[in-house]
Amino acid sequence: MNPEQQAQIATYLQSQLPVTGELAFKAFKGGASNLTYSVTDDAHEWILRTSPPGTKAQGAHNMQREHDLLKHLHPGFPLCPEVVLLCQDPAVFDRDFYLMKPIHGLIIRQQLPDVYQGADLGDLCEELIGVHHRLHQAPIAALQHLNKGQGYIERQISGWIHRYQQVAPEKDLAPPVMQWLRQHQPADQRSYTLIHNDYKFDNVVFDPLDQASIIGVLDWELTTIGDPLMDLGCSLAYWIEAGDSDHLKQMSMMPTHLPGMWTRDQVVQHYATISGQPIDDYRYYYVYGLFRLAVIVQQIFYRYERGQTDNPAFKPLGLVRDLMLQQALQQIA
Repeated sequence: MNPEQQAQIATYLQSQLPVTGELAFKAFKGGASNLTYSVTDDAHEWILRTSPPGTKAQGAHNMQREHDLLKHLHPGFPLCPEVVLLCQDPAVFDRDFYLMKPIHGLIIRQQLPDVYQGADLGDLCEELIGVHHRLHQAPIAALQHLNKGQGYIERQISGWIHRYQQVAPEKDLAPPVMQWLRQHQPADQRSYTLIHNDYKFDNVVFDPLDQASIIGVLDWELTTIGDPLMDLGCSLAYWIEAGDSDHLKQMSMMPTHLPGMWTRDQVVQHYATISGQPIDDYRYYYVYGLFRLAVIVQQIFYRYERGQTDNPAFKPLGLVRDLMLQQALQQIA
């Protein structure tokens, strides 16, 4: 977003909000999808979300979908951000954007924040899984437009396999995983709920005063209605534990392998206890989560290999893809 675009948006916001003083824009670093900015004046702060420039896949980066989802969801699940406005006027900006109120607190990323040194990390895991279950209990009467009906598991498996096949590498570890996922689909008999599809430590905000309490859940662009255990599987794919290989630990996006953090078994059993859903064998959901993550990684790496992006951070993604697939293969051996 260049200075001229910021000036146009600032003029618009001054007509819509109780702005006091000049507006300043600051981009948040990180993330590989939608763009996020802090917008501040002398007394207020808002968070602006918009899509990246350029051609987009059909249905991707839909700001109106995100805005409307949060608007309907916030009254029943106040841990999601509260939206302020949606702008779809190309005279203001060439892409849709929306504003929401900020949620200030602690976010656990790849490195554990200093404030948690010596803390009982099990308390953080318990809170994370507890809020995930609360999210699955959120009222969805106003969100039924997201519900495509029964067949969620089949749609996900066939959809992710199709996406992978479009970008499959020459040396491919995935065929046995794809075959296993097709052959072992569980019965689609579970009640559908709201699902986040990217729920993990770096998408929740902890209270800076009560560091074991979550006060916000972020990044709702993949949210839909579907099977909650498939959502749990997506989260498990990111959960590298102490007993995993050193290679997996080196690529971990969260410090879940540290002493005191729960294992995946503990995560699943706690979810089963608080949800009342028996989960005797969660391998299918974990393997699905690993494969889905491998597809996402390969889609990025495919573009990198073909020179469509030159970000050097993408160079090792072929190795990351294979680590995900190798982990999946170990589960089905």
